[in-house]
Amino acid sequence: MKRVSIKDVAKEAGVSVTTVSHILNQNETRFSKETIQKVLLAKDRLGYIPNKNAQQLRGQTRKLIGVVLPNLTNPFFSAMMQRMDDCKADDVDLCFIATSSTDFKDNIQHLVERGIDGLVIGRYVNDPHHLNDYLSKHHVPYVLLDQSEDHGYTDIIRTNEIEGGQTAAQHLIELGHQQLAIIQPHELMANMKDRVRGFEQMCQSHQLPAPVRICTELSKAGGRDIATKLVEHHVTGVFAINDELAIGCIRGLTECGKSVPDDLSVVGYDDIDMAGYMTPALTTIAQSVDDIAHISLQLITDKINGRPHENKRVELPTQLMQRETTRQLS
Repeated sequence: MKRVSIKDVAKEAGVSVTTVSHILNQNETRFSKETIQKVLLAKDRLGYIPNKNAQQLRGQTRKLIGVVLPNLTNPFFSAMMQRMDDCKADDVDLCFIATSSTDFKDNIQHLVERGIDGLVIGRYVNDPHHLNDYLSKHHVPYVLLDQSEDHGYTDIIRTNEIEGGQTAAQHLIELGHQQLAIIQPHELMANMKDRVRGFEQMCQSHQLPAPVRICTELSKAGGRDIATKLVEHHVTGVFAINDELAIGCIRGLTECGKSVPDDLSVVGYDDIDMAGYMTPALTTIAQSVDDIAHISLQLITDKINGRPHENKRVELPTQLMQRETTRQLS
């Protein structure tokens, strides 16, 4: 005789598999009494017996939170994963997944179908309206990190990226640089657009020429590949949209026979771990990975546990970490 599955219970009750999973795992605070009753009655009618092995693997009262990132190898996101793992509650398990824009929807659906309790989404969302509708329908709460724009659907944790871009420009301008460049990826996420906007605003306020924008692949190799373009444009100050681009750029400039900071000053963004240990040590704009990790987990845990609050927009400050890749022009 065929074993009754959770899909059978969902069909009998007229709800989703995710709803059945949450209710049977006692995560029922987000559902009406009517829905809970329908699921429990369907379970009893069909004689459904939960898979004991699956329960033991996951833990009856444990919460499973999915963390969706652009990639897992970027040092900034690697550090974020470690901080999240360090500060998560004892009854929380984390599932980290890297996803591109093309497979984003499929990966979200896969996590939901596995019975995920909540999501922290740290990559750009192309269709926020569809995402919100889908997750709301399946009763899966989520919070956003600052790669996405704020549409008011849920909590969002952002770094003040405009301020970060302004700080980078102000630092180079105070050192006497006027011929400036921005190294950026071909496709800018929402947070990167704000970094560029802040940098350009500061240049404009000082009545400087608009900085040269140079597009490349978002990687160390991408930064290395455009070094010759910086030399051709005769710039003296460079703002790289993240530290990996900055590190690659410095390598490329060295190969072109240029010295950092003697010939060009370079500022990065993120303050990844290696920034302070390379030679020369990288001047960069720091984001607080600790705060991002702690606050995002706290907000999603509140939502999972049914502690309602108005949608929050948390904006964190940035900090200039002045090291050895920038210098005063003589």
